[in-house]
Amino acid sequence: MSQKITLPSGATVTVKDASELKVRDRNRIMRAGDKTTDAEKGIAIGNALLATIVEDWSYDLLIPSVKEDSIEELPIPDYVALMKQTEDLTQQLFPDIKNTVENASDPKVTTENSNA
Repeated sequence: MSQKITLPSGATVTVKDASELKVRDRNRIMRAGDKTTDAEKGIAIGNALLATIVEDWSYDLLIPSVKEDSIEELPIPDYVALMKQTEDLTQQLFPDIKNTVENASDPKVTTENSNA
């Protein structure tokens, strides 16, 4: 079920619930980071996440799924609050991977696992 959030400016945003997201959404979010430099990767992934979950908002701007650049027009306090709202969702989309088979000890590697 979607959730309506009121931001510091008084603007409202309706976001999808995590249960509505699909693997294709996660893959699209991850691919957004592939198109950027390392320094821009976090911003690109965050904006792609917003473009995926924002269903409606009260701004006089196209929603990010239609025009992702609309995110850049948000007041900074609203952007920060909206990104804060995505923290739980981010954990669900990208769970802790440090205990996967792929991250098991490799006898050829002489350094500690940086994912631990």
